[in-house]
Amino acid sequence: MSGHLLLVGADDRRHAAAHRLGPRLTLLTRVSALGTLEDLTRYERIVAVPDTAPVTEWVAAARTVAAHDPVDALGAFAEEVQEHAAVVAAELGLPWHTAEVVRRTAHGPLMRARLSEAGVDGTAASEVRDTADITAFAAVYGYPLVLKPVDATGPAAATVLRSAGDLPDTLEPGRPMMVEEYLDGTEYGVEAFSEDGVHRIVCLTQPLLDPVCGVRTGHCLPAPADDRLRAQVEAFLPRVLDTLGVTDGPTHTRIVATDAGPRVVRTHLRPGDDRIVELATLALGLDLDDLWVRQVCGQRVLDELRSRPGRAAAVRFVTPRAPGLLERCYGAEEAAALEGVEAVHWLREPGSLTPGALTPEAPGACVIATGDTGRQAVARSLAGAARLRFVVVCAG
Repeated sequence: MSGHLLLVGADDRRHAAAHRLGPRLTLLTRVSALGTLEDLTRYERIVAVPDTAPVTEWVAAARTVAAHDPVDALGAFAEEVQEHAAVVAAELGLPWHTAEVVRRTAHGPLMRARLSEAGVDGTAASEVRDTADITAFAAVYGYPLVLKPVDATGPAAATVLRSAGDLPDTLEPGRPMMVEEYLDGTEYGVEAFSEDGVHRIVCLTQPLLDPVCGVRTGHCLPAPADDRLRAQVEAFLPRVLDTLGVTDGPTHTRIVATDAGPRVVRTHLRPGDDRIVELATLALGLDLDDLWVRQVCGQRVLDELRSRPGRAAAVRFVTPRAPGLLERCYGAEEAAALEGVEAVHWLREPGSLTPGALTPEAPGACVIATGDTGRQAVARSLAGAARLRFVVVCAG
């Protein structure tokens, strides 16, 4: 691609893919995000705004850039800046999600209201300010309930409230929360890609959950799902995306397969995280990040999503179980030598603090493996994870 691509927000891996395509790159981002980028030389110019800058300042900066070097396309791959990017794109007349679509997918109560009004998913939900609001919701819908942040960005922090005894004393200050009906069934992730309002499902993924606390400890792709569920998802997900107004780009939607059919947990305007993009490349031969960047740059990519899984891939996250200072890690070479293990990634540097609890924010490493079946890929990732060791210096 020739021309000028405005990148809103920092995303090192996807920006590297954009650089390989050949356009001139301008980066518009928060000052604090510059440290996450490995190579600043790939950008023709960098405009950094204060972390507290209002969206009007982002728009003003983008206008100044466009006045000197007209912008041909815009990409915003970091989820936390997509609403700002939508406003910038509208001001410059560039294709991107509208601010309404970004807001509707990121804000849980708005998403729930939209899907319910359209008759797509009637799961009840409400924003709550305190435990009295939760109690009032429970009086109508009963327990169990799910308490979680209103916004879909950041680490997952959903809590299942099975009775009034599980109510928290107070809610986290400064972070809006919501409650919704508990969806009883099996959870899956759905990777999809859209182009000009046509939606194609790439695959289903199966989250691997800790049996005690329910924290996700990995993923398997493709998920072991029968033909009936696949047909239900093929019919359901396009209705969800149409109702939310999604027309282009990748989406990652968490669903629960209930007795009444699939129900939505959350939709994101990006591919799945937790190494799902790597799993899709290994199992399907599809690089979802590369497809996304190329589509942003004006290429049509939907017809490339016809690959079928030739094998399965799984990732297993490993968490140090002792709180303290991470002194050293070892065992990666031994893990990598096992059959089917494709990669071992350390996710925490020596010298960092580890909480010692199994939470979504605290993995120390992950092992990625492939196999002929999902069961085999998961077993191989577990075998690799068992070879990893952490030395933690505990306080006191």
